[in-house]
Amino acid sequence: MSLSEVAGQDKAKAVARAWLESGRIPHAILVCGAVGVGKRRFALELAKAILCSKSNSSSCDSCSGCRKIDSFLHPDLHAVMPLPPRRGKREASPDVLREATVEHVLSGSSVPPGNANIAVEHLRQLQRELAYAPTEAPRKIGLIFAAERMHPAGANSLLKILEEPPARVTLVLVSAAPESLLPTVLSRCQRLVLGPLNAEALRQELKGHGASGERLELAVRMGAGSLQRAKEVADGEFDEIRRRVEEFLEAGVEKQDEVYWKILDELGNDRGQLERFLQVCSVYLRDLFLLAYGRSESVIQIDRREYLDNLLERVDAARAALEIDRVVETLGHNASAQLVLTDLWRILRRGGRAAAFPPDASLVMEGH
Repeated sequence: MSLSEVAGQDKAKAVARAWLESGRIPHAILVCGAVGVGKRRFALELAKAILCSKSNSSSCDSCSGCRKIDSFLHPDLHAVMPLPPRRGKREASPDVLREATVEHVLSGSSVPPGNANIAVEHLRQLQRELAYAPTEAPRKIGLIFAAERMHPAGANSLLKILEEPPARVTLVLVSAAPESLLPTVLSRCQRLVLGPLNAEALRQELKGHGASGERLELAVRMGAGSLQRAKEVADGEFDEIRRRVEEFLEAGVEKQDEVYWKILDELGNDRGQLERFLQVCSVYLRDLFLLAYGRSESVIQIDRREYLDNLLERVDAARAALEIDRVVETLGHNASAQLVLTDLWRILRRGGRAAAFPPDASLVMEGH
């Protein structure tokens, strides 16, 4: 793949092409956008285009340099990313870091776990590598994935290289949360903002991935502009979550508290898993809202109409959908995902057409 073949992102590609054709490449670039819109791949293809010896507007994708970049073996490409703490061990070796980066970027694996950060020593090692002259290409590239996870001391250590950039060096930072970066780092980067992919771009990418029929349309709708999420849906990775969500919603309106505790135990303390569960809950409740107001053409769960129609008869969809927006929004403020799930359960129990908690329900919910 080359930069020109990256799905969507016409505006960002046009800006990058102008830099490449003019030879005026910024010394620090921030590739940012929502989760799953293709930031990692875009950053890698941009690095490939900068280092390619045969093209000045994209990359030839065939020379030895391009092939080396695809496997992170190019001597002028250096990358760092968050890694979980290694108890009782020294920092990960360059080989371990390279293997983790290849897995993170090329396989499209999910965001590193919440306890993973970019070690100060890895950032210092990156700067040491960038201090040397390039060996095969006209420039050296430093890639920093999930840059918002940089340790503050490490981020501060970058200021020197950002303020006095070495000749023929470009730093490319990748982040889904640029607001979490130090203002002094942000102010020294040229931004390339990647937007959500439109439905047609998602559809074409998924067809190339082998998706078809109802599953293809479901993936496009659930993807909501995120290629990563759309592929997960197409591959069936959301099927188990959807099954649990349906069990949870059904039990909520029927006031079966034992199901709440069972599902809570199954989800465990993994915040990422809890957040995905809550996000899928919100999709179902918005679908109920759309059905209640005659907007069936906009329903996302197109393969679950019978289930949704049945549930709609027993839940106040308007109230539940408005409440879920408030509940899910609290996740962005570092609220406990388990407490948010408990809030949602209470909403479902109140939102059923049969009405409110039994007199001792609060004791049931809080006495576990």
